[in-house]
Amino acid sequence: MPHRALKRTTNRALYCLLLVTAAPLAFAAGPSGAQQKGAEEFLAAVSTGSPEAVAQVLHPDELEKLRSRLLTLLRAENSQGTNTYRSRLFGPGKSLSQLESATAQKFYAALSERLRLRARVYEKYDWLAAVPDGKVVYLVGKGIQPKDRGSVKVVVMVGLMQYGAQWRAIVPTEIEAQLDDLIEGRVQAQAPPPGTGGSAAPAAPQPLAPGISQLLARAEAALAAGNCQEYYDQFMSPNFNRSTSKSAKKTLLAACTNNESTRETLITTLRIVQELQPRYDLNGTRAIYDVSGQGLPYERFVIEREGDRWFIAE
Repeated sequence: MPHRALKRTTNRALYCLLLVTAAPLAFAAGPSGAQQKGAEEFLAAVSTGSPEAVAQVLHPDELEKLRSRLLTLLRAENSQGTNTYRSRLFGPGKSLSQLESATAQKFYAALSERLRLRARVYEKYDWLAAVPDGKVVYLVGKGIQPKDRGSVKVVVMVGLMQYGAQWRAIVPTEIEAQLDDLIEGRVQAQAPPPGTGGSAAPAAPQPLAPGISQLLARAEAALAAGNCQEYYDQFMSPNFNRSTSKSAKKTLLAACTNNESTRETLITTLRIVQELQPRYDLNGTRAIYDVSGQGLPYERFVIEREGDRWFIAE
C-alpha cells in the first residue's frame, strides 16, 4: 500500500476511535444549580439517618409509584389469605389497612425500617458531571468531608428527576435492590441497631415461666371476641390500673372497642410475642419482649407477675 494511502487509512481509524471513546462524554454536562441543590439536599437527609427526612426530599411521583407498586403486590397476596410479602417488607405488626391509609412519605418511612441507606456528612461538593439517562439525570461528584473527618474525597452519585423548577432525587437503585431481595426472600430483614447497654453478649434464653402462655392466649381470645372491657379488667396489671387515670382508661377502652385497627394491633402483638423468648428482670417477676423490627408502634412488650398470676404491664 502506498505511504499516503496508508497514512490516510491510519488517520481515519484514529478519528473513528476518538469519536467512539468520546461519545459518552458528549452527553455529559456540568450540573445546573437546581440539580446540585437537589442532590445535596438528598445526601444531607440520608446523613441524618432519618427515613422521614429522606422521604421529604425524594421525588413525590417516585414515592407514589413505589407505594402503588407494593400495595398492588400486598393486596394480591392478601386476597389469597397470606401475608408473606407484607411480613418480609414491614414486619407482621403492620396491617394492610394501616399501609393503605399511609401517605406515600409515611409508607416509605415504614418501609425503611428494614432497609439500610447511609451517607457521610459532607462540608461541600465538587460536582463533575450530570449524565442524562432518559428522564433521569445522574449527578456524579466528590463529597468533601469536614476537616475533622479526614481529607479523603468520597465519590458520590445521585439520580434526579425534574419537579417543576426543582430537581428531586429518585428512589436509589440500592433501595430498589434491597426491596427485591426482601420480596424474593433472598435475605432476612436487617436486625435493628444494638442498644446502648454495652457489648456484652445477650443472656442465654430461659424457659418460659409457667402461666405466661395462658395469659397471652386468653388475652388474645378476649380481643378476638371483641371483649375489650374484659381485656383491660382481667389481663392488664393492677399496677397499670392503679397508675392510669379513669379518663385515660376510658379513652383506651373506646379505642379498642370502636377502632378495628387498634384492636388488630393488640391481637397481632400478642401473637408475635407468643413466638418470642422474653428476658426476665426484678428476680423473675417481669418478662420483657423485644418487638423492635416487627412493624409494631412500640419496641417492647412487658408482662409482670403479682402473686401467682401474670398480667400485661404496658
